[in-house]
Amino acid sequence: MDPSSALEQTTLDVSNLQSEFKYILDEIGNSDFKICDLRKQYFQRDAQLQKIYRQHGSGSEKSRENELSEKISTDLQESQNLQKNKCVLANTALFLVTKHLTKLQDVIKTLEEEGLLAPLENEEKEGESGGENSRESSVLSSTGEGRRRKNTTPGPLRRKRKSEGTPVGRNKDSSPPTGSADPNFDLQDYNDDLFSGYNQAEEDDKQLYCFCQSVSYGEMVACDGPHCKFEWFHYTCVNLKEPPKGSWYCPDCRQELANSRLKKRKL
Repeated sequence: MDPSSALEQTTLDVSNLQSEFKYILDEIGNSDFKICDLRKQYFQRDAQLQKIYRQHGSGSEKSRENELSEKISTDLQESQNLQKNKCVLANTALFLVTKHLTKLQDVIKTLEEEGLLAPLENEEKEGESGGENSRESSVLSSTGEGRRRKNTTPGPLRRKRKSEGTPVGRNKDSSPPTGSADPNFDLQDYNDDLFSGYNQAEEDDKQLYCFCQSVSYGEMVACDGPHCKFEWFHYTCVNLKEPPKGSWYCPDCRQELANSRLKKRKL
């Protein structure tokens, strides 16, 4: 395969993404409207229930109270099911992007190994600098910022780091092929197929990270400490809600830096 053929194939592979995303976003939007209607409905029923309590006291109209309570519970359960379905749809879109991105990266890597495509400039510099400098230039970011800007699971965008123990990307065969979006297709079967491939890929990534010693998931941040024991950390484990600005060090590395500075002052 040559670069032009790879580009043509990739363009063909992602040609259906727009229609698939439109279907997914339309379904999420429809769920939002339904949840809004349900919310108004169970608030109205709750107001009726509170009115009965105020006027007649609890237990005075028990049959009516039970009826309203059951309807409120049903509305809340339906809202919860719609919210779960929204999460499934959103993850479906994420997995579609991840699958195509990983496949493209594997093709680029193959072309580079066969000498048909020149390595990216920052990858060449990474190989020359090595050590600590490679830690700073390892993320392929369109803005050129450091790898700490990577605010999701760091696998798919890090070809060079795979051999260095960071969270790996998804295998190109980990997700089933997708076709054009059909409004009549079975969403549950579609997601079952998609998740089965995704779960198989998850089993391949057994590397543990962070203080919690868990596999890579969700949003993660990389420590800029040159000798960091864990290197990658989950946002929740280090109390982060957004990507840090500037250099970021984990608590252990911050303490190590503080001790090092203290020793230098004593000297």
